[in-house]
Amino acid sequence: MHTPVKGSVPAVVAVFTINGALMAQAYARMPQLRDQVGATPAQLGLALVGGGIGSVLAMPWTGRVVERWGSKNTVRVVALVNVLAWVAVAWTGSPLALAATLVFIGATTGMWDVAMNVQGHHVERLRDRSLMPRLHAGFSAGTLAGALVGVLTAKLTLPLQVQLPVFSALTFAVVIVATRRFIGEHAGVEVMPEQETVAPTRSGITALEVLIGLITLSTAIGEGAANDWLALLLVDVRDAPPAFGALTFAAFNLTMLVGRLAGGPAIERFGRVWVLRVSGLCACAGVLLVCLVPMLGAAVLGGLLWGLGLATVFPATMSAAGEVPGRGQRAIGVVSTIGYGGFLLGAPTIGLLTSHVGLDRALLLVAGFAALIVVLARYAAPVPATSHEVHEPDDVGPLR
Repeated sequence: MHTPVKGSVPAVVAVFTINGALMAQAYARMPQLRDQVGATPAQLGLALVGGGIGSVLAMPWTGRVVERWGSKNTVRVVALVNVLAWVAVAWTGSPLALAATLVFIGATTGMWDVAMNVQGHHVERLRDRSLMPRLHAGFSAGTLAGALVGVLTAKLTLPLQVQLPVFSALTFAVVIVATRRFIGEHAGVEVMPEQETVAPTRSGITALEVLIGLITLSTAIGEGAANDWLALLLVDVRDAPPAFGALTFAAFNLTMLVGRLAGGPAIERFGRVWVLRVSGLCACAGVLLVCLVPMLGAAVLGGLLWGLGLATVFPATMSAAGEVPGRGQRAIGVVSTIGYGGFLLGAPTIGLLTSHVGLDRALLLVAGFAALIVVLARYAAPVPATSHEVHEPDDVGPLR
């Protein structure tokens, strides 16, 4: 039995936070980066897709990497490659070079995401508390802080060749310091002598992982749709001033942060399944208000409900994935990959729908996926921790 490392929770929060801040401070300077590489809007859009492709390609294998290296070493290595890639972005001179660099950034960001979620799951199980929403709240806070850094550096016209290397160095320093407090992969778990080197792990993806992944995909589509389309809907369809659209989008992100801070205590009190069902209903109601009620006040309320409803879903599914019998950290990689597929496919799917119906009607697709969260929530029910048994719920067998 290993003793939990003191300060492990703040350490994991720090890694989540700096991960979000690193991306946000860079993406906040996207207009300057676009001008630097001389990209058209279409070229920039294709380059940005490279990041999503990199993540989806790398994440399925990260569980195996973590099994071999451990989450601490994995986070350190992929963070190093990630920050070096961000430094390289500062000197890219063409859309093609930017796209290639973003593939590396996407791959290492995805691996970083999986590895830190694996560590978060270990800490959560060791502490016997629902901590994953708090960890993801750190990521949300990091994105807000990083965006503010980007705004400040843009106002000061700080060159990207200064901003990206400095922030990258700061990021890696935080990662190195924080990961010293990471716990071992078997901390707090009794492991039999014959299991010290080889943990019981299923080789194939289980149907339970896919079902949890569909919950993650549903919330990813909802989050991505809000990021890409919410402000545009209010300005173009509801004739709101641009500042009002930006304000509603900010309110969405603020409720995401608040919801994640409150999500852990809510799960501990009411249970994960109940919270996921209420979250799905809340998000569905919010989307319906935004899309169907032609009043700006209803749009604001809908945006708040939309963000509050989705806030806890992604972190809750990471907890559920880590509990898949016989799969553990590999399941976190699989579920994360399915979820990131929602970020990658959601925006173009809604964009395609707008060629046939209005944007307010196209976004009703998000309400359908929010309802799917309610339907599938039962498959995210907690599974007791065990080192020996491998089992599935009676109605969910292995996926062959």
